[in-house]
Amino acid sequence: MRAIKFHFCYWIIAMMVFVGPLFNSCIDNQSKQINQVPEMWGDLNPGPYTVGFKTIFTYDRAKPPVDFSDWDGRLYTTSETEGRQMQINVWYPARNKDSKGLIQFGHYVDLMGQQTEFGEINEEKRSFANQQFIAKTNALGGNESFTQDKLDILRLMETNAILNASPEKQSFPLIVFPNGGSPAFQSIMCEYFASYGFIVGAMALKGSKTFTDEASVSGIETAVSDLDFGLQKLLEIPQVDSKRIGLIGNAINSSQIIAYQNRNPNIDCVISLEGGLLSNFEQNLLKETAYYEPSAIDVPILAIYAPHPNIDPIYIDHLKYSERYFIHFPQMTEFHFLNYGPFNKFVPDIIGDHQGDVKNGYELACEYSLNFWKAFLSDDSTSKTLLSKIPHPELHEHIDSFFIKRSLKNPPHISVIKDGFIRKGYSFIDSVYQSHLPDNPQPFSKAFFKDLKDWLSWQKDEDYENRYQLYLIARESYPESAEINFYLAYFALETDRKEEAEKYYNFSLRYLESDDDPNLTSMRKQRIKEYIKEDMLRLQAS
Repeated sequence: MRAIKFHFCYWIIAMMVFVGPLFNSCIDNQSKQINQVPEMWGDLNPGPYTVGFKTIFTYDRAKPPVDFSDWDGRLYTTSETEGRQMQINVWYPARNKDSKGLIQFGHYVDLMGQQTEFGEINEEKRSFANQQFIAKTNALGGNESFTQDKLDILRLMETNAILNASPEKQSFPLIVFPNGGSPAFQSIMCEYFASYGFIVGAMALKGSKTFTDEASVSGIETAVSDLDFGLQKLLEIPQVDSKRIGLIGNAINSSQIIAYQNRNPNIDCVISLEGGLLSNFEQNLLKETAYYEPSAIDVPILAIYAPHPNIDPIYIDHLKYSERYFIHFPQMTEFHFLNYGPFNKFVPDIIGDHQGDVKNGYELACEYSLNFWKAFLSDDSTSKTLLSKIPHPELHEHIDSFFIKRSLKNPPHISVIKDGFIRKGYSFIDSVYQSHLPDNPQPFSKAFFKDLKDWLSWQKDEDYENRYQLYLIARESYPESAEINFYLAYFALETDRKEEAEKYYNFSLRYLESDDDPNLTSMRKQRIKEYIKEDMLRLQAS
């Protein structure tokens, strides 16, 4: 796999790219005189559309309701009984051009009080929402410095959205952006995308039993279910183009959306916004989920990341069928890529100390993200070109690393392989394998070999020869896999290749203890040892 890396000492000036002081010139140069934007937008240039905002209060009636839980673990009992509460926030291109109807930021905050208790907002819910927003902000680094007085400054500020505005009567791509419990966390970026002709849907991905999501295997599975429900509801909006869907996630949401894309080929592209997707911890969680198959992750990924001891692009090296764009922001932190970046201007150090200009860093992340959406959801050739351009040296303080890892060609789905086998025999499998080898030493995954082996075992390979040939190439791809050596030895034994069987059984035993395949549990390893012992006795007796 080749990485294309750009160093700032070598750059090419492209006049069509670098007109403004930052990356604004890479985006359509929409004048603020067309759409006046509120102060919290900073220097972001709006797109041509007025932005509407609405909230859908619905229930997943197949599941029970959940109680609200805060980040400290306190439970707040709900009175809801209809089902799992799903509040879905939607920003969209609107027809209403009257900026006098812009909602205040406090509206977004209030929605946190209506996550598990639907119905009209009242003072009790508003007070609860304020408390939760303050507590979460302090937990993210505010260290009790963020108070009600400071929240009031933000609550009274205008957003760039009109409540329940009439939508434009045309179709637009859909972006799904899970939030941490309220649109107040990522509203500016969502408004920004909507102003350029995207519909943006957000929902809180909850835990299995309570409101707060869980950094666990079961938590990811629960989030995938919530995403699927939320997406189905968003696709009911007449203006949503169901053929153009992107996902974006911050923190653990980035791994949750990848888990969902892994199962839903209708997703076209993904942004990890300083997400845990680039961590070993969350990769291990993903590998333990039921359907995780890296070969299914074959869509473009934009990975925006900041300094963190556990974050490294190397952890998604295995996603080789995805074209991955990496942008490192040395002055940012995980949550400055949310509203806290621009809010730092109005409430200094809102989530603690920071290294540099987080406002401009945030805006730059917005602009790169928009260009990514335009490239892969709107099929805009200019945006695709600009996305690969070398960042201007003036951006060096904001971006110190930018590189692309090009995707490899994905081999056919296993259903195509099965059909080819039925029509042409094992030679079809081998021809596909050989055609991918020049660029990809592991065209098929371990899971592929296992699934195809199991399929062949049902009345398609009575003499074991096809499975033996299959596992010869499996071992070529994964020579130190204890389980693959074990199966190759077994198929060699069944085809009367006794010397090979003994050799591969010994290889399996050699690698068994060091093999870190998560499917090789201690119980499974013990069973393999027992099977090998029995077969070795057979070999010695023959």
